[in-house]
Parts: sequence; C-alpha cells; structure tokens
Amino acid sequence: MRTGLGWRSLDPVEAVAAVHEIKTREELYRVVEQAMHPEARRMALLRLGDKNLMARYAEWDPSPIVRRRMVRELDDEALVQRIAESDPDSSVKDSAYSRLRQLRRT
Repeated sequence: MRTGLGWRSLDPVEAVAAVHEIKTREELYRVVEQAMHPEARRMALLRLGDKNLMARYAEWDPSPIVRRRMVRELDDEALVQRIAESDPDSSVKDSAYSRLRQLRRT
C-alpha cells in the first residue's frame, strides 16, 4: 500500500521505486543520509557509485542489508579484510570473505 512518502516510506517497494525516479545526485545523497528503509539507502548508494561513500556505509550502516551489498563494491583489500574480521553480522562477514577471494584472484 503506497503511503505517498516516496523514498521516505518504510514500505520497501515504495521507497525503492521512488529512488529509481530520482534525477539528481543531490537528491540521491539526501536519500543516503535520511532514508528510513535500508533498501532505499542501498539503491541510492549504488546509483551514486561513490566508492568512498560505499566504503563508509559498508562499515557503519545500521542495516546488514546495506553493509553486505556495499562490501561487494569495495576494492580496498585491507578494508574488506577488516570488515570480514569485525562485522557483527555473519552474512556481512561471508560477503566480505567472498569479496576478498575475488580481489586476491585479480
């Protein structure tokens, strides 16, 4: 059920659909900083493609959904190693270890 809140919605379908409609980088940055639903933040981060911002959210976003997806975008082996060893969520750790294997093969 649509709430009319767009990317501010707690409904993941509504929030993500609204992020897909955003046309400016400034608005995407606002979503990253303010969205309540992690799927909206995840999508905005991916659309921005800002590796430094992805690295920050891979380490400290409150949602494992966001951290898990962002770690797959990282190229900094030391950072990925640190996340693999210290993240409290096992799925994020697994993604980090998988990313480490990819980075070490290249």
